[in-house]
Amino acid sequence: MDPTINVDEIWRKLGKFGRFQVVQLLITFVTIWSAAFSLMSSVFTGFKPSVQCAPIENITYYNESDVTTTLSVEYRECSVVFTKNFTNGTIKREETPCPAGYSYNVPRERSLVAEFDLVCGDDGLAEVAQMLTMAGMGLGAVLASNRLVSDRYGRKVVQVGSHIAIFLTGIGVAFVPNYTVLIVLRFISGALQQALAVVGAVLAMELVPEEGRFVCEVCGLLFWTTGVVLLTPIAYLMRYHTWRELQIALTLCSSYSLVQYWIQEESVRWLLINGKTDQAERILRKAAKWNNVNYDDVISSKKGNGSSCEINILKDTTMKYTQEEEELLGSDDEKAKSSARGFVVEHYTILTVFKNRYILQNSMIMWFTWMTDSLVYFGLTLAASTLAGNRFLNYFLSGAVEYVACFLEYHMMKRVGRRSITVIFHVTSASALLIATVVHFFGESESMVIASLVFTLIGKMAITGSFSTIFLFTPELYPTNLRNVGMGMSSAFARLGGMLSPFAGTLAKKVEWLPGSIFAFMCFLVALAVLRLPETRGVELPSTIRELELWHRKQKTKKEADDSMVMTSSSKQEQIKNRLLNNSR
Repeated sequence: MDPTINVDEIWRKLGKFGRFQVVQLLITFVTIWSAAFSLMSSVFTGFKPSVQCAPIENITYYNESDVTTTLSVEYRECSVVFTKNFTNGTIKREETPCPAGYSYNVPRERSLVAEFDLVCGDDGLAEVAQMLTMAGMGLGAVLASNRLVSDRYGRKVVQVGSHIAIFLTGIGVAFVPNYTVLIVLRFISGALQQALAVVGAVLAMELVPEEGRFVCEVCGLLFWTTGVVLLTPIAYLMRYHTWRELQIALTLCSSYSLVQYWIQEESVRWLLINGKTDQAERILRKAAKWNNVNYDDVISSKKGNGSSCEINILKDTTMKYTQEEEELLGSDDEKAKSSARGFVVEHYTILTVFKNRYILQNSMIMWFTWMTDSLVYFGLTLAASTLAGNRFLNYFLSGAVEYVACFLEYHMMKRVGRRSITVIFHVTSASALLIATVVHFFGESESMVIASLVFTLIGKMAITGSFSTIFLFTPELYPTNLRNVGMGMSSAFARLGGMLSPFAGTLAKKVEWLPGSIFAFMCFLVALAVLRLPETRGVELPSTIRELELWHRKQKTKKEADDSMVMTSSSKQEQIKNRLLNNSR
């Protein structure tokens, strides 16, 4: 294998989307359905049926036979009202929490909310269960970002291990004996789901060259949307089954995880940057065979070409710097440049994010963006089935509108940069949600209700597009061995928003206009903050922090040069204008 390899060029020579890449991407993308089912299953397994106090069998127990002539009982949602008419003409009313338990409009075993009586005084426990799932996702994001896991031992280990664990945990949820065991398993499931999602996004992105990354991201969104939408017909067909049977049916999607280790390959980019050249060569030879391409032709024609992202794979490799790049790095970086002239595998930790000003600035903006997108997306999604009307239809429409986001994102990615797309989607979502809030608050007619729903769906579509875009945008801002750390930390901040999202409906009951207003305001703030990020479209993934710094400094130098040209042009125009004025006098 040649001493220097440009990984993007290798994938181009093998065929951007050859048979090998397509199969590997499908193996990765199908895990998205497992993640979607695991996260969203509670919409149907834990739906809230209509509830009322159960009838009291021994009503005479409450009758004071000595003095009471009549006793009437009124069964309410969370209490029973006893009205007693005494012989002396007085009337006494007593209200007590449901003494005989609860009665539901569906069999208790069809919803975990009914089976565990998570209603009335315990009504908030259903939201707590979903909140703990999000908290678990935050833990999973942190663990997945730890250098001792994915960036240290590889993407494949975490991907397959998390998937198998999700399968086992999902089966376990179907047999929980009580609420406590349920929330523990939901917490673990959330952690596993996030590890699966974070590593899967990185694994897919590292399987294609730069110009194909946006296609992978859109396909990832397409699979996620399909998973969200598929949940509806599966739940509908099993609407007369128990929630435990539905849980098992959804979990079976993950059963192929038991053989996934033998059919999924490790990231070639990760193998090369970590010096595992023999394994990388084996995978590339396999890819060449599958794609009917001559392996020797691929390798021999792809020596270093001056790209800022050449990957050093042998100990005698020399990092190539142009004269311009040497000047940009400056004399204080001689140590870094000299170390790059030998094979050095750089390992980073979470602390590395806080030591580099470029990475820290980008990270802080992305953390807020992820938190906002998670809060808005899950706040709108989880509330969909609780809206008036058919819960299956409402959830289906909320999921189906994400296909529009797939279509728009795909065509925008071909023409516009990641930063611009993120801004456009957030401004659209903020505007639509603000209009929906105003229309819903001031309008009471049926047409106004429909208009509010339409704008809410537009907001959901836009936030879906932005959420998908930052899954591509975020890892492009980090070097290879810090990429999982960056994705994991961003995703951990997203869980802060996700943990609050189940309570958006509760807040709306108290202050109807507040959730939509908060969502819109945060989206507007994100749109402004993202403008400070660098554009990554057309840039190969950086391999080291030095390459990332070089990229930032180049962009800064280019911006200063452009500003200087604008000022010079303006100055010349001013001189010409003054000269013309003087001549006219």
